Amino acid sequence: MLGERLAAALGAARDGAAGIESFAHLLGSRRVGPRGVALALPEVCEGSATLVAALESLSAAVRDGFAEPADPAAADAACAVLGHAGVEAARLTEELSRAAAGGGARGRGRGERGAAERGVDARQRLALEASVRRTARELSGALRLSELVIATLDLRPTPLDLVDVLRNWSAAPAEGRPVVRLMIVSQDSRANEVEGDVRAVSGLLELAVGMVSAAGVAGPHLSVSRRPDGRSTVRIAERDPRGGASAVALDVVLRDGGERAAAVARVVARRARIELAEAADGRAVTMTF
Repeated sequence: MLGERLAAALGAARDGAAGIESFAHLLGSRRVGPRGVALALPEVCEGSATLVAALESLSAAVRDGFAEPADPAAADAACAVLGHAGVEAARLTEELSRAAAGGGARGRGRGERGAAERGVDARQRLALEASVRRTARELSGALRLSELVIATLDLRPTPLDLVDVLRNWSAAPAEGRPVVRLMIVSQDSRANEVEGDVRAVSGLLELAVGMVSAAGVAGPHLSVSRRPDGRSTVRIAERDPRGGASAVALDVVLRDGGERAAAVARVVARRARIELAEAADGRAVTMTF
């Protein structure tokens, strides 16, 4: 179970990110006119500033959470992601503040009514929408990565089928995210059966695909094999021409594959007792369960 402080901090950060996501949808809705956008700006700006503080509080709670298991590397990985998200949220807060001031929306009452009368012009709205969506994507990715690290504080191993885990990932919503076709080859159905925490296993598979894609692999292939000792190995890399036909093809959401994401993958694999090996050029990742 997560500590109360960590759970509360995570909830506050999620709520703040949801507010940014909602504003992105509002900006993209043609049912909401310029006055409606201008009226929303002060509240969204205030919420964005609150989100910056919430991300800082979450970082502090994460450090405290990993103090008892004495794993500063895990805290560092999560806090690096949250710190980057905090910088992005602060940037958006400043931009929203300028937009609100430019529209005359400095508060409630007369200022707010003046903003409603003037509204936000189409050009400003498009620029603002692009900026808000960028921040929403950054926040979504950062929270997903930090939650993956946090989940290792309470791992719950269960029997899993790797193909089922991948199918669930394929069914996840992909709004605003690139999608990649993942080809899966399994020579032995028994190799698909592993034991692990579904959050850690699913998260690592997503991160591994993102890592090899970031290294330039356009069509990643995932091969599952069974070792002589009974353990299962998953290798994600370019297709091996000698590998034969793929058994399963899935369209999956492509997640961040940068260095911060890779650092999270290494921490999660270590804490979940999954061996993770990366090729020197980054174009292949192997996991052994």
